[in-house]
Amino acid sequence: MTCVRVPTNRTVRPMRGGRRLRIALAVAAISVLALSGCATQKAGSAAVAGDERLTEAQLTDLFGELDELYNVNPDAQRLPNDQLTLSVLSWWVNEQLIGTLAREEGLTATQAQIDQVLGADQKQRDAISLGNGIPPSRLDAAAEVFVLSSALTDSLAEPGATKEETDAALMARLQETADDLGISISPRFGTWNSATVSVQPRNPERLSSPAGGVAEPPALDVPGQG
Repeated sequence: MTCVRVPTNRTVRPMRGGRRLRIALAVAAISVLALSGCATQKAGSAAVAGDERLTEAQLTDLFGELDELYNVNPDAQRLPNDQLTLSVLSWWVNEQLIGTLAREEGLTATQAQIDQVLGADQKQRDAISLGNGIPPSRLDAAAEVFVLSSALTDSLAEPGATKEETDAALMARLQETADDLGISISPRFGTWNSATVSVQPRNPERLSSPAGGVAEPPALDVPGQG
């Protein structure tokens, strides 16, 4: 695991109008809108999961949070814009998919569990955001997904089952839940792979490395751990 370096003498500054325009253009320029498949995508939506949707404007705002965090932490290794956008989409889908399955199983995450994952130090929280492509405002939600994923693994494990069997059971439930929700991704930003239960890039060859999905229990890279 590669840990990002976070300067200790910088704070996050609010975005200015010119930066918001640049961010909006960066998100819009990720790919040309593909006309095929738009009929089932709600207008202005970057992603849809059941009754929940992530609008393109919300995606721009979330991307902007990461953009600003990178700007005030110039030593952090920055991923390409299209990969960052795919990461934001993947974590949003994680929230909807695993959150829905956890509710079906009667599982919840406490704030204490979330804080245990993230820690209290703001520098570490920023490093987790930067290292995992998670907007700061969604960091607690991402940690909740991590906690719930672990709880689901334990809940679905049959006595004597191997890790592979337990992972397969979780995958089967995730596929079922995803089908029920009817997850869709705007072709501007990626595609939904129902077989692997993950958000995939439209142009994989353009990404320097795979972006996160939800086919496996979500993992958070935490500096100093793992």
